Amino acid sequence: MTDPTPEPSPEPEQQNAAQIPDAQQPDQGADQESVPPPVDPQEILKAISGINLDAIEVDIESAFGARMAELDKMLEGLDSLVEKIEQDIQNLDQPKQEGPQ
Repeated sequence: MTDPTPEPSPEPEQQNAAQIPDAQQPDQGADQESVPPPVDPQEILKAISGINLDAIEVDIESAFGARMAELDKMLEGLDSLVEKIEQDIQNLDQPKQEGPQ
C-alpha cells in the first residue's frame, strides 16, 4: 500500500538552493528530486507499527491522574506540617505565665 505523493512545487531548485549554504550548493545539473517531501510523523507511526495513538493518550492521562493524586496527598501532608509549625510558633510567641513570687 503506497500513499500518493504530493506534486512538487513549481520552483524546487530555487527553494532547495535557499536552504543550502553557498559553499555547499550542488551543481545545477544535480538531481534535486531526491529530497523526500515532509511527512507527518504520526502517519508514519500508524503505518509501520499499528499503534493506536488514542490508547496511548488514555494511558498517559491515566498515569498523569495517578501522579496528580500522589501530589495531592503530598500537598495535604505539607499543609498539615505547616499548620503544626505555625501552632508551635504561636506557642513560643505567647508570654510565659510567671508563678507566684
